[in-house]
Amino acid sequence: MSTTIGTSIIWGCSSTNLTGFTAAVSGGYTITGEDLSREADKEEIRDSNGEITTAYYYNGRKTLSLKCYPSGSSASATSLPGVGDTVTVASTDSDLNGNWICESASKARAQDGIVEFDISLINYDGITE
Repeated sequence: MSTTIGTSIIWGCSSTNLTGFTAAVSGGYTITGEDLSREADKEEIRDSNGEITTAYYYNGRKTLSLKCYPSGSSASATSLPGVGDTVTVASTDSDLNGNWICESASKARAQDGIVEFDISLINYDGITE
């Protein structure tokens, strides 16, 4: 049993499953890392003195990088999404939960280690999946 003394700290990953793409194996992933960022394009407008008087932000999007490995009875070393595939992320974090577009996916294998996946996803504010 764990005991917290002092300030509580949130540990671990919130995502529990990946589905929605052709090679998906429901329940076949253990997610070991999540990196989320929010981004937008920016246009700066300057006055006659060169001072920025207006900043215009547009094309909002979130990017999500997941690290995981195939696991469970249905695990497959080939269960990666393809570029452009819709990936549905099941997560207890509302910022991560939902549909994403796969930007890239890679896997690494080693003689003395497990198969690991790196999956890069994007979610545009203006596109509804």
